[in-house]
This record gives sequence, C-alpha cells and structure tokens, in this order.
Amino acid sequence: MKYSFTKPKEKELIDAVTKMWIGFIVFVVLFLLAFDFLIKFKIHSIDSSANEFAQKTEVAKKQIKKLQKNLIFLNKQRSVAENIFASNTILKDSIKNLFDLVPNQITLKKVIMKKKSLTIYGVTPSKDTFNFLLGSPLKSIFQSSNTIFYLDSDGWYRFVSINKIINDEDKL
Repeated sequence: MKYSFTKPKEKELIDAVTKMWIGFIVFVVLFLLAFDFLIKFKIHSIDSSANEFAQKTEVAKKQIKKLQKNLIFLNKQRSVAENIFASNTILKDSIKNLFDLVPNQITLKKVIMKKKSLTIYGVTPSKDTFNFLLGSPLKSIFQSSNTIFYLDSDGWYRFVSINKIINDEDKL
C-alpha cells in the first residue's frame, strides 16, 4: 500500500547549510590554530632575541666598566704627565734664568739644582766681582746663600756657592 504518489527522497543526515556552517567553523578553528602557532613562534623568537640582547648588554656593561677603569688610569697618567711637563717647563725656565743671571766674567763649572737648593761651582776673577755681579742676585732669590772661595794658581778664585730656600715648615 502506497500512500504517496511521489517516490520518497533520501534525506541527508546534514543538510547543505549546516555543512557550510560546519566548514566555516572548521576553517575558523584551523585559522585560529595557525594564528596561535604563529603568535607562539613570534613570542619564542622575541624571547630568544631578548635573551641575546640581555647577554650583549651584560657584555657591554662589563666592557664599559673596564673602559671606565682604563679612563681613570689614563686620566691619572695624563695628570702625572702634565705635572712632569709643568715641572720640566719650570725647571727649563729656571735654568735659563740662572744662566741669564751669570755675567760674562764668571765661568760656571758645575751647577746642582735641587728642589730647594742651588749649588754652583765656578771660577771668578775676584771675590768682589762675584759678590757684586752674581752674589747679590742670589741673595735676593734665596733665604740662605753661602759662598766659599779658593785662590787658584793663576790668581783667579774658584768658588762654591750654596744657596737654599728655607720654608717655615723646614725651620720646625
């Protein structure tokens, strides 16, 4: 017995619209999983880059500390060199001034310069020549000035002049 004039159609378990929705959901889930994988990959890449930069930063900090120590050392050396240069310049000027101070009649044989003393060995035609031409300027420069004369066989005088600067600290 047939109750219908048409032949029954087979009905699909899932219709076309539902298939489209399921396909869309699967596509979105796959897209989200791929996006999640991409984000995790980028995070891992950024973390490894950050670790590299942290290591490079530590190395750079150590180099900076080493360079700062070198800079301090070099500044000390420069300061010492400047002090030596300044004292050499002062010494050079002092020697030039000393030789400018010596008159033509007096011949110097030996000069010993120390920080606070000057010892001069030389020859002069007479004691008065020495005392007037070189002794007076030496006495005006130094607080203590002593000269010893020796008569030479040719009638000239050999002398040793010891001149000292005496500070208040030296007197104590």
